[in-house]
Amino acid sequence: MTKSPAPDMACFPEGLRLLARRPQVTLALAALGAVLGALPPVLQILAGLPDRDIVHGALAFVGLFPLEMYFVPRFLVEADAWMGGQEPEGGWQARFDARWVPAMVCRLVLYAAIALGMAAFLLPGIFVLTAFGWAPLRVLLRGERLGDAARGSLALMVRAWRRVIPVILAVAAIFMAYLLVGSLALGSKGGEPTAWIRLTHPGIWAINFLGTLVNLYTSAVLLALFRKLEVPDPVPGATE
Repeated sequence: MTKSPAPDMACFPEGLRLLARRPQVTLALAALGAVLGALPPVLQILAGLPDRDIVHGALAFVGLFPLEMYFVPRFLVEADAWMGGQEPEGGWQARFDARWVPAMVCRLVLYAAIALGMAAFLLPGIFVLTAFGWAPLRVLLRGERLGDAARGSLALMVRAWRRVIPVILAVAAIFMAYLLVGSLALGSKGGEPTAWIRLTHPGIWAINFLGTLVNLYTSAVLLALFRKLEVPDPVPGATE
């Protein structure tokens, strides 16, 4: 029997509780995200790079790198320890220090595979993301090796994809709402804003701040979902 997705939707209020547990850390990370969001236009101005999509994409990746590869994973490891009933002093920092580099490598490999899949054809990229998207979290939180994490991610999705898809669609809706709010807040200026505008416009700083909050929230939601999915569904008719 297929499990109802309703209990899994409890991941969304759980994500809010994780952000509210240490609000000063959450706000500090959001502020850091806003500052790092200013790094791409600064680099573009200093290097004299043209206003092209490929330049914007490459510089945006550079700007997001510290947040995505270090600070958000650190937040998730601490949150996972707290959800598991461990005190903040209970060794999560040592686990993070030992695992964040392998988790970063795993995520970069995943990103490269998704990019290749998207470039070749849309469906292979979507398949890679769907099948192996949990692998970086498994490396980070459970200390698995890359191959084991990839196999574990695939096995999890085969077992629980009906539970994952509704949550992922809701997360995607949150991101779409954020993009819509950002677009409406900035308005249509008749073209891509210049590097100087992206550096100095207060609305863009606010959008980067909000975007980091959305990133942290959805990451916390997916962490809560991952913990739920780690518990196998009970076998129908099984008794003690």
